Amino acid sequence: MKKSFTIIILLVILASCSTSSEKSSFEKPIQTKSDLIDQSAEFAKEEVLTVTEGVHVAIGFGLANSILIEGENGNIIVDCTESNTVATKVKAAFDKISNKPVKAIIYTHNHADHIFGAEVMAGTDDPDIYAHELTNYYIDRLLNVVQPIILLRSFRMFGTRLEEEAHINCGIGPRLDADENTDRSLLRPTITFDKELEVEIEGVQLKLVHAPGETNDQLFVWLPEKKTLLPGDNIYKAFPNLYTIRGTPARDVNLWAKSLDKMRYLNPEFLVPSHTRPLVGKDTIQKILLDYRDAIQFVHDQTVHHMNEGRTPDEIVELVKLPPHLSGSPYLKELYGQVDWSVRSIFTGYLGYFDGNASTLLPMARKEKANRMAQLSGGADELLQQAQNSLKENDFQWGLELTDYLQLLPVSKEEVLDIRHQCLIGLAEKTSNPNARSYYLSQALEAKGTDLNPVAKRTLQMVNNIPLESLFSAIAVYLNAEKCLDYNKKAVFHFTDVNEYWTLQIRNGVVEYQQFAMENPDLEVETTAVIWKAIVGEIKSPLAAIIKGEVKIKGGLGNFKEFMGMFQGD
Repeated sequence: MKKSFTIIILLVILASCSTSSEKSSFEKPIQTKSDLIDQSAEFAKEEVLTVTEGVHVAIGFGLANSILIEGENGNIIVDCTESNTVATKVKAAFDKISNKPVKAIIYTHNHADHIFGAEVMAGTDDPDIYAHELTNYYIDRLLNVVQPIILLRSFRMFGTRLEEEAHINCGIGPRLDADENTDRSLLRPTITFDKELEVEIEGVQLKLVHAPGETNDQLFVWLPEKKTLLPGDNIYKAFPNLYTIRGTPARDVNLWAKSLDKMRYLNPEFLVPSHTRPLVGKDTIQKILLDYRDAIQFVHDQTVHHMNEGRTPDEIVELVKLPPHLSGSPYLKELYGQVDWSVRSIFTGYLGYFDGNASTLLPMARKEKANRMAQLSGGADELLQQAQNSLKENDFQWGLELTDYLQLLPVSKEEVLDIRHQCLIGLAEKTSNPNARSYYLSQALEAKGTDLNPVAKRTLQMVNNIPLESLFSAIAVYLNAEKCLDYNKKAVFHFTDVNEYWTLQIRNGVVEYQQFAMENPDLEVETTAVIWKAIVGEIKSPLAAIIKGEVKIKGGLGNFKEFMGMFQGD
């Protein structure tokens, strides 16, 4: 008891003696557009590199690499690229090395650029699909619920609508094949595991290890006989995306650092990431893995340190900078993730959105704030003049922020959007981070009226892979609550091919969905899961399906149309 009391007293004394710096003692390295241009050398051409005997990596074909492991009478493929188009080119290149049947596919995690070319990679070989047990859950999240906004923000972040001359690269790959015409496929995992799985496939010994980092379902592949490590997306030649601006739940950066520790202590001699080029040499790999995990740990610990001193995210981002021995690493240039974005995500992950400053607790409505800003400036026209002056002085960030207010004020919308457009282009030219640069340039296009059109092409194969529960949860978030505040009806769906009953109830602006048939429904719908998925995926016309008898409705077609109409937009 006495010892514990002594420790507490010591901690109090240390805390009272500590001094809090209001300025970081480290300077952020100057990084320019030329750094991003130089990064293209990592994936400048489509090529397959042989890392060690029987291990080959395809680089430059798509955003992510794909890895071929040769077995005795069959092959293993790790990660399958983002589309059938990209996968077709990679598979052809792999077949030139070894055209033995594909016996296994391994997903390092659920991200689209690693899984959506799987059907092409598998061909007619019917391979086992290995993944962590969480991967299916995250694939369902990827395909549903927030898909529209994630797609839009992804299109901005990866610059999928930018012309070739405007787009440089994506930092971790040349370009993402993703638009409304992209052809994708998906094969669900058939063999999953929790912590570790040791398996022999065609004479190749593999160890799959759960290694949460960029995603919670991340795994790495260890080939003990070849001393070769496949880390997935837990390391690549750029500062890690501890937070991605396309949007994601907070990533557990502590677990990310611990996953890198698991890799370090294997002492790999070859490292083949799923983005950027492979590494060879035990000492080189150890140094890079150590720096990478230390950078993550440093950002986490220093963020929490300043949080506990009562600082807000805006204050903390000014204080947390990598020390020179880390910021100088070519593997920690901010060419994908950024330290300041990471700080904000760590803060939010621990404390939520509220920054602790009472002035942000119940903020003024945006339009009211815009009017107040205009008053301070001498009127809306004067505020517009200040935005114009900022543009002339190349003060692009301030000019852009002023347009946020001006869009809510009675001034020329065309002029405001033109200022916004030019400020976004100016900011893009000043940044070397490809995610930020592409986001700026994409929103510049939107300011001039370009529709980024984030509707992705759907195939029957893709929608058939979506569970019914995921479809109903996705439908629910499309409810137009204002249209149905006085509406209360329920529809029971019977899917005859899987013999499942589902109920959708719209109740005064809220949707409840359950996997059973509620009593006394207003509508009864009989169809198959296959037909319903095709209708929801906009592959099949609902009217055509009803006329053909593929959908049978009890309760009236007009009532059904009204019911489903509640899920339309504003």
